[in-house]
Amino acid sequence: MTSLPPHILVVDDAVTNRLVLKRMLEAQGHRVSTANDGAAALKLIEAQPFDLVLLDVMMPVMDGFEVLAILRERPDWHKLPVVVISALNDTTSVVRCVSLGATDYLFKPVNQTLLKARVEASLVRKRAQDAEYATLLALEAAQRAKNEYVSLISHELNTPITAIRGYTDLLLKHLRPQLTPPQVQSLEAISALSKLMGELLHDLSDLSRIEAGFLQLEPSIVFLTTVVETARLAVQSLIATKGQHFAVTLEPELPPLWADRVRVVQLLTNLLSNASKYTPPGGKITIGARQLNAATVEVSVSDTGIGIHAEDQPRIFERFFRANNPLARSERGTGLGLHIARLLVEAHGGKITFTSQLGVGTTFTFTLPLEQRDVARPQPGPHAALVRDD
Repeated sequence: MTSLPPHILVVDDAVTNRLVLKRMLEAQGHRVSTANDGAAALKLIEAQPFDLVLLDVMMPVMDGFEVLAILRERPDWHKLPVVVISALNDTTSVVRCVSLGATDYLFKPVNQTLLKARVEASLVRKRAQDAEYATLLALEAAQRAKNEYVSLISHELNTPITAIRGYTDLLLKHLRPQLTPPQVQSLEAISALSKLMGELLHDLSDLSRIEAGFLQLEPSIVFLTTVVETARLAVQSLIATKGQHFAVTLEPELPPLWADRVRVVQLLTNLLSNASKYTPPGGKITIGARQLNAATVEVSVSDTGIGIHAEDQPRIFERFFRANNPLARSERGTGLGLHIARLLVEAHGGKITFTSQLGVGTTFTFTLPLEQRDVARPQPGPHAALVRDD
């Protein structure tokens, strides 16, 4: 299939100028359309695609400055290259055109050789931009297809994996006295691995939705005391099994958040689970919070765990990253929890950071937006700091 020559729009109120430019450009092998003012030019651009616009400045009805401003305001037009051709040769006019997005500037009368060079240069840039944009669209389409596939597979595999774990736990519950120690160990291993697989599928499904842009936050008024307690209950058995101490110290009089309650609970649960996993039995995990300013609260999750080695710290929020520390490797995990935590914080417009010292512990700190609307709001009971130490 033979591609068409570039299509160029010549905009000039002087008929002689339009005809001269048209002949020059057609002699160079281009297709050419013309318009006698800015308004007419915009109608043509609306009706059909162009590869380049040659634009006069001083015109009736709508001048070139107005046309440039409109072209740059429209998302579907702002990449269209525009070469200004004008009798105005003062620096102010040139600077104004460039600031409005003009690709190049030529003075009248136009030199044919110079015109050809500037037009070809602009078209080369346009072809490169088009190719880059097409590649970007293809990559986005491939990413969406991959995420949809992962989401589908995760959903389809979740049911049998849940069933495997359920039946395994049932056998352990009712038949343990009749089983040999190796049989018990095998069933416990199946249960643990199916649990890990379920967590991986859940994380992959969440990750796919977030990266594909399908995860829509549903912000509402959220009280930090409530979501902290919900997250604590979610990891209570894990913390209790390891005999760890759990403390909550929230600054008094914290205003409510404006956030997605479910996702904030998920964020806190991920961080608490991570803290418990890498904190030895008898260690301590603490959630703290303070108001940074009128619009932001800062929340921290600290532990007295194994810490993160300096060489691992730059990669800690990467997908599927697992630290090289043997103590960390001994704990099963998907390598997605912290990556998803970062995405959830950023989806709320916040930022997550951490500090860590090997053998001493780690603190993750993140920000969330406070509720700003000047409306009546429900109160969470007595306005006192939540201080809990289990």
